Amino acid sequence: MGSFSRDSNVAAQCQVGSFPKGLRNKPKKTGHVKPDLIDVDLVRGSAFAKAKPESPWTSLTRKGIVRVVFFPFFYRWWIQVTSRAIFLLLLGLYLLQVSAAVLYALVSQPHGIPATEVFGASWLMLLLGTVHCQIVSTRTPKPPSSSGGKRRSSSSRCSSLRAGPSECPRHESETEDVLWEDFLHCAECRSSCTSETGLWTRLGHVPWLHSSNPGLERVSAIVWEGNECKKADMSVLEISGMIMNKVNLYPPGIGYQVFGNLVAVTLGLTPFAYRLSQYRDLDQLMTLSANELLSVALGGVSGSDAMVIAMVMLSFLVRVCLIWLFFFLLSVAERTYKQRLLFAKLFGHLTSARRARKSEVPHFRLKKVQNIKMWLSLRSYLKRRGPQRSVDVIVSSAFLLTLSVIFICCAQLLHVHEPFLECHYNWELVIWCCSLSLFLLRFVTLGSETSKKYSNTSILLTEQINLYLKMEKKPNKKEELTLVNNVLKLATKLLKELDAPFRLYGLTMNPLLYNITQVVILSAVSGVISDLLGFNLKVRRPSTLS
Repeated sequence: MGSFSRDSNVAAQCQVGSFPKGLRNKPKKTGHVKPDLIDVDLVRGSAFAKAKPESPWTSLTRKGIVRVVFFPFFYRWWIQVTSRAIFLLLLGLYLLQVSAAVLYALVSQPHGIPATEVFGASWLMLLLGTVHCQIVSTRTPKPPSSSGGKRRSSSSRCSSLRAGPSECPRHESETEDVLWEDFLHCAECRSSCTSETGLWTRLGHVPWLHSSNPGLERVSAIVWEGNECKKADMSVLEISGMIMNKVNLYPPGIGYQVFGNLVAVTLGLTPFAYRLSQYRDLDQLMTLSANELLSVALGGVSGSDAMVIAMVMLSFLVRVCLIWLFFFLLSVAERTYKQRLLFAKLFGHLTSARRARKSEVPHFRLKKVQNIKMWLSLRSYLKRRGPQRSVDVIVSSAFLLTLSVIFICCAQLLHVHEPFLECHYNWELVIWCCSLSLFLLRFVTLGSETSKKYSNTSILLTEQINLYLKMEKKPNKKEELTLVNNVLKLATKLLKELDAPFRLYGLTMNPLLYNITQVVILSAVSGVISDLLGFNLKVRRPSTLS
């Protein structure tokens, strides 16, 4: 029995050891991936390149905090990921914040300036530094080397905007991310990179679209030149390029950017309004002179409190600048979400002759299997356009900040006995909560509408009806059209299987962080509601992450 098991083990080891050796000795031929087939990654969109973090988010958060606290010592890194002018601006804000903190420590006389007014900007600076570190610390798969020369020569015409990987110190940032260029560079330079040549530069990292025989990957589409209707064989790159150029022609809205500017100024002036409202005798405010009103608003007892006034003005300047920068990022994220919605709308117009002509985009029907393949590829490709991870980080940070503000407000309503608005920072928390909630509602609305546009299966159902109409007119092509109809049915099932409802990505999708915030926030909100309504309210927490 022992010899039998020993012989079996030896035989098994010989087989395991000889298998790789035998595989290496087998004759092999040069092979290639067939470009006329698709896989689920292509339909889902994960086959296209996307920037990924180089480290876990916890490590990037720690790096961001360290680089903000010791800002001057990391000047090389900040210049690399921004620019020299932006670094000098941030350095000035950093020094102003340090000066305000030093003045707060030196002023020994009683004054009405709370510590939250002076040091509140420090927390916002840490948040912005962490968000920026999350954005720029990314890595993107390199494009194939076969066409690298062509791409290098042509996201060179815009070298002032973004240099090549070997020349630009910001090579770790998202390759297709134009978020920071909106802030660091002029709009004219960025728009010059959206030309047809720059389009090939941006799209060069997509391996599937550059197959060995791109002439096979084309669809016969209808285009309009004035009142004339013409046909042209177009590829995914050409159709997506026309859609992108059309989206770039839409004037970007400035409503949310103006709203962010108003919020920044309002939050900066809130401490002044609070001190005026808390004056010992409100009736006497009307009798005070302009200098006396200014002295009360600035927190000085008299006009001789120069250190207090200087501290307040420094804090005001830093707060307004940092709050403006934060809401500027939110407004840019809102504009990106709006562009995604425009991509989805124009994509839905491709199979409608009337809408395609009105939108000035190509038009083609899903009457062939090749057309269906191109339609699926174009759909997943357009869903990946524009900055992805950077905008997700900004939206997730705003979401977490809103949750933190709500938790602080709920905790004070439960445990603090004095009126809620007796503290000046509660005024600011209310403004933060309302403004951030408005932006988050806008993000959720745009994201949900975009998902509905891409998940709209009525297009496929309409094309199936068209196929039956063609069968009736051309019974000799019934077999071919039946095959296309079956593919359309499978495509409809596949999209329903793969598509998921819109969700806020990024930090909020971390399971541990999600569960913690869910338990804390739901407990706090239920406690406040129970305290206000006078009965216990139990909020049931779902057990899984949706």
